[in-house]
Amino acid sequence: NTAIETYEKNFGPFDADCCKTHIVKGNVASSAVGSADLSNLGGKPLTYKRAFRKDFVNDVIIGEKTFGRFSDFPTDVAVSNGVIHTVGISMA
Repeated sequence: NTAIETYEKNFGPFDADCCKTHIVKGNVASSAVGSADLSNLGGKPLTYKRAFRKDFVNDVIIGEKTFGRFSDFPTDVAVSNGVIHTVGISMA
């Protein structure tokens, strides 16, 4: 996974505490990220911003659109305990 590899190169091991930073309470659709409570299980603040017609959380693009032959990063993937939005890099 490129997000984990990039994180570990820059910041060290991707452990349970880091993983909790990426888990937000509740079911937040990608269309609601800008107005949702982004409280996470890790207790570190998450900050939303909209720039360049993209949604960012802690400077990471949510559901990044790619170019050419590559697939877009999926969003709003329903799972039994929530919703998954993929990111290209991990939030530090």
